[in-house]
Amino acid sequence: MALLPIRGFDRNNDKKRVQDFFDQMGKESIYFFNGGGGNERIALSFFDGAEENRVYFMAVDGERMVGYLFLSGIDKSVIWLGIAVADDWKGKHLGRDILAKADEYAKENGKGGILLMTMPDNLRAQGLYTRCGYERIGTSMSNEFLYIKRY
Repeated sequence: MALLPIRGFDRNNDKKRVQDFFDQMGKESIYFFNGGGGNERIALSFFDGAEENRVYFMAVDGERMVGYLFLSGIDKSVIWLGIAVADDWKGKHLGRDILAKADEYAKENGKGGILLMTMPDNLRAQGLYTRCGYERIGTSMSNEFLYIKRY
């Protein structure tokens, strides 16, 4: 259903799109993805020239960013993933498409897998990860569930 373009961040043109994406988040999205504003700060640091060990992607609907993907630790064989979908795009299979982009990046770059964490009460995300081939492997020190997809 979604099948939107998913492309890398453009330092010259995308800062407002990224800020607007985080500004549209409702309470649930903030709780599950941006508590304390950490993911927002990291995403916006890209536009200040931060050279991190990360890559950033956005799903766009026209001019609007409606999905977000970051992959960190990209110099390692297993990389970490973070994903968020605009509140009004949840349930439209955009998350599946964004995870497919993560798969594409990992395979093209010879990675052995992708790791992620999610809160135990984020049932929607857990269902998505399982359907997309991720396996729950335990619980982190912060009591979040750990998932991995191996290649």
